[in-house]
Amino acid sequence: MQIVQGQEMDKGPYSNREDGSGLRRRKYLSRESFTRAQLNKLRTGTLKQTFGEIEVGEERKLHIGCATITPPGWINLDGSWNAGLAQHLFIRRVLKLLRIVPVDKSTIQWSKDILIHDVRKGLPFCDNYLNAVYSSHLLEHLYCEEAKSLLRECFRTLKPGGIIRLVVPDLCSIVFKYIQERQSKPEAQDDKELSPADRLCQRLGMRPQAPPQGNLLYRFYTTIKEFHSHKWMYDKESLVRRLLEVSFINVSGMSFLESEIPGIEEVERKDRFENSIVCVEGIKSLEMSCAS
Repeated sequence: MQIVQGQEMDKGPYSNREDGSGLRRRKYLSRESFTRAQLNKLRTGTLKQTFGEIEVGEERKLHIGCATITPPGWINLDGSWNAGLAQHLFIRRVLKLLRIVPVDKSTIQWSKDILIHDVRKGLPFCDNYLNAVYSSHLLEHLYCEEAKSLLRECFRTLKPGGIIRLVVPDLCSIVFKYIQERQSKPEAQDDKELSPADRLCQRLGMRPQAPPQGNLLYRFYTTIKEFHSHKWMYDKESLVRRLLEVSFINVSGMSFLESEIPGIEEVERKDRFENSIVCVEGIKSLEMSCAS
């Protein structure tokens, strides 16, 4: 199945033309959003798992911030540098030998079929293209305005009747646990035990306990990217409100694997639901349609 004709890709980053792939090229979504290998696969129609070889009438499900969870049949998208390096094994080996990349990071096995893209630059799909969007433990890594922008993009790219499902740490549970610990054990019993305030900071994940370690280049990269720390936290009410503000309907809290998305068990993991989690699902109204 040919996904994008080569001559169409050559129209450049400022084209708004849409084609059978559902790829939407806008000014902020240039060909630099994709690796060279992905562009070649797009041209030749061999980009398989990234777009799941989606046939007419088949579910198009987007997994944002997929990390190493990349089931077939999903469009698995991630913007991390490690995911990008997995598509350039020689460069990855060189960076590992030079100790620019920490050993624990360089040994992670990433799929080569991940669509590498920074969600802060929008989603590279046309309007009303997706049936479902799933994201677990990603939204809290974005600044509040960036998160709002991403939710608007999710709404734009979902078909009427499409479903969005978000999983994030629960701010309410984290704060409540801190208050409980303060009341039962206000002070650490010894120097090795963390105080309630220290544990609160750990659970919020706003900053690590120590600055980045390793090679100077790696430390510089992690400092300027600053993606691994949490930027904005949510409880159930605030996350529901964010989705309602974007015009999603029937927004409600959900439990593990409780979902209207077919095949949710392919991407949802039990360990990601442990320790104070909020899961919310919403629907794009059947009456809503985004014009390109």
